[in-house]
Amino acid sequence: MAAVVETTYGAVRGEIDSGEGVRIFRGIPYAAPPIGDLRWRPPEPPAAWASVRDASEFGPIAIQNPPADTSLFADGGQRQSEDCLYLNVWAPLDTDAPARPVMVWFHLGAYQFGSGSSPLFDGRRWAQEGVVLVTLNHRLSRTGFLAHPELTDEGAGTAGNYGLHDQIAALRWVRDNITGFGGDPRCVTICGVSSGASSVALLMAAPAARGLFHRAIAESGGAFGPVAATTGVGDAWQDLASAVDSGRAWSSAAGTARLDELRRMNAQALRAASLPRPGATTGIFDAARPIIDGTLLTAAPHTVFAAGAQAPVPLLVGSAVDEDLAVFNYPRDLATFRSQAKAEHFASSAAFLDLYPAETDEQAVAAGLRSAGHRLFTWQNWRWANLHHGAGHPVYYYRFAQPPPVPPGHYHEQILPRPLGAFHGASLFSTFGGAADPGHWNWTSSDVRLGATVRSAWAYFARHGRPDAADLPAWPEFDSAHPSAMILRADGCGLDDIPEHTQLAYWDQFYDRRLTTPPPAPAPLRENARG
Repeated sequence: MAAVVETTYGAVRGEIDSGEGVRIFRGIPYAAPPIGDLRWRPPEPPAAWASVRDASEFGPIAIQNPPADTSLFADGGQRQSEDCLYLNVWAPLDTDAPARPVMVWFHLGAYQFGSGSSPLFDGRRWAQEGVVLVTLNHRLSRTGFLAHPELTDEGAGTAGNYGLHDQIAALRWVRDNITGFGGDPRCVTICGVSSGASSVALLMAAPAARGLFHRAIAESGGAFGPVAATTGVGDAWQDLASAVDSGRAWSSAAGTARLDELRRMNAQALRAASLPRPGATTGIFDAARPIIDGTLLTAAPHTVFAAGAQAPVPLLVGSAVDEDLAVFNYPRDLATFRSQAKAEHFASSAAFLDLYPAETDEQAVAAGLRSAGHRLFTWQNWRWANLHHGAGHPVYYYRFAQPPPVPPGHYHEQILPRPLGAFHGASLFSTFGGAADPGHWNWTSSDVRLGATVRSAWAYFARHGRPDAADLPAWPEFDSAHPSAMILRADGCGLDDIPEHTQLAYWDQFYDRRLTTPPPAPAPLRENARG
């Protein structure tokens, strides 16, 4: 049994899983392949097709160099290609029902690796919840985020955010086509974990994305650190001039400084050139990432949100209680931990060391991981909630406290001096519900029940702009003057004080010292029918 849907570019044939009550469409092109002269250009519309296009197989994923310790987030061994601009749709089987809320999911991977077709992101549970779920691939690493002097000339003074342009193109495809899949283009929620959450923040700050979404969900990540002259700092974003310098150095390392020659290089050569340089200590974070280019991103997200110029949509935002598992850079001994604290925190280093105490090498590893997890992830969501609430928009804040049922050997447990806990991105295992789990995870009835509760609350938020579920107590809007969080855990969810409030207050002060506000502040954005 199959399902055929007409799109603006041609008809697609998906599949019907009658047992699960889901229609699935894979590998639908939402933009032309960004190859040849389209490499490092904003995406163009895909070519139309005359016959019905098969949509039973995922499209290729972006070329990438995933780190060796991401088996938990593996892409399933899919083929890599620059021809990667494809999306996937999971929709309820009932085609006669009223239009459904739409959720557009941005995958994780630090803008360096990952895909929307990872087995983790199987959308069956969402469709069963009455949601039309869209996942997508976009350009990554240096194919997705490259500034270069010639690219800046081509772009009339801007360049670099091609992966974000891809995301916006996908949202435009959703606006123009999702009705045929049973979705409501006037009820679109953008959502993601980690760098996917950062994408949500950046799109909320981007004028070109205005009007393309109506709610936002962000888990374990944000984009509220300072603009810096390097991509080597995990919580910083590059300005255009620094990104051009970085791109010039990268192109030289790739073998040529000329853009026409770079566009003729094969994709494997580009991928090899994007590997961390010998001796680099920052791993995947010593790589390309979004750029404050002055056009797509008119200013750093913190500046935009502080001015109240972000998209005025309801926001559901939060993080896991043990975010440190995603930290790739951390001190390995006590001496290094203390010297790094003094070098970065200066006069406040004593206060920092009081909040993250360590007397042994093992304790220093734990303290370094914990502090980095707080600054890179927990603080991002905390500051995001405060800024959006301060602009007068509805915010719902949570902390996810349930360790997922991950079997041994599926993540880099060896670096942690403790059990995995509710690690970075833990909430996605509940929201996606293990639909593609091959059966070797240790799901308990409590895990399944919590997943159903969280998924129900997220789906209600996508419909109505506030989270609600049968097994949740009343969840009030976040209030900066009296902050609390919905603590999500298998033994009972409930409102509570903010965990690590003292540490978050420290990071507030730390970043208030570091953050600068480039004048002038952007004017509030107006609605744009085209987005």
